[in-house]
Amino acid sequence: MNKRFWPLLMFSFIILSGCLLKGQADPDFSREKYDSWYEKDQYELALEDLNERLEAYPEDPYLHNEKGYALQSIGQHEEALESLKKATELNDQLDAAFNNKAWALNELGEYEQAIVAAQKAIDISDKEPEQFINMGNAHFSLERYEKAIEYYDEALAIDDRTPFALYGKGISLYFLFEDEEALPYLETFIEGSPEDTDGLWYLVYTHESLGEYRDTLPYLNRIIELDEEQRLNALDYKGFMLTYAGDFEDAEDIYNAIIEEYPNEAIGYYGKGVALVQQGEINQGLEELAKSIDLEDAFKDTAYTDPLLSTIYDDETFIELTDY
Repeated sequence: MNKRFWPLLMFSFIILSGCLLKGQADPDFSREKYDSWYEKDQYELALEDLNERLEAYPEDPYLHNEKGYALQSIGQHEEALESLKKATELNDQLDAAFNNKAWALNELGEYEQAIVAAQKAIDISDKEPEQFINMGNAHFSLERYEKAIEYYDEALAIDDRTPFALYGKGISLYFLFEDEEALPYLETFIEGSPEDTDGLWYLVYTHESLGEYRDTLPYLNRIIELDEEQRLNALDYKGFMLTYAGDFEDAEDIYNAIIEEYPNEAIGYYGKGVALVQQGEINQGLEELAKSIDLEDAFKDTAYTDPLLSTIYDDETFIELTDY
């Protein structure tokens, strides 16, 4: 069941640098005010203010960069790129704008262009980890995991606790099947970002790949607590991990809870059926499998190829259920 899942990487950085001719810059721009808005996710308020300022100071590259960042943060990547291009046209030494441009291009799937923008940011300033992270992200998305790690390592050399470099290196190692090496980076990332469900899932997948099924449970429990939308998936995964760990009665309890909470979801009955078969309760297990197939026909194929059900592959009732 384990898969090398594709992550969604979201990185947001602003680095203000460079100089402006007098009269081009907005003298009243407040870094503290904008940071306060961002902390409260008030990006629309920031954009409204930025548009007013740009009317008065249309040649201020910092304002265009700031607008690009705010647009990026609300998912308007193409619009953000327009603002960031304007910023770099006005100041070709503004590393923050090239860095945010790389971020926008990564989000748009333009990874080769993102590499060009990230390299420009690095050429201007190689003292911040963010430039290297955006470069690593582009290489990661192109499945150049070893190359991505090189840039994450550059970021970690600047700041060994920078979260997205830890995360990026951890999942790159995971995709290289270097699970033991991936764990400490993902664990350190979660120490600093304990509510990041993507990071928690990768810790689940990594421990699963190592056959450390019980070690997945604390992370699954946290996902269940944190994210209602992922609750069913995490509960199912917990039952699956308990089954693989040989804790069949505990797995059955999890699936009973799923059935009670989600009576119309086939996965609860399927998982319970597997747990019962593992306990030697074949007839009852087949009954539960039949319920899952009644609810979702695709579970015929799932059951037919499930190694946990290999002991009943030749059972007549099982053959009838799966149509094989």
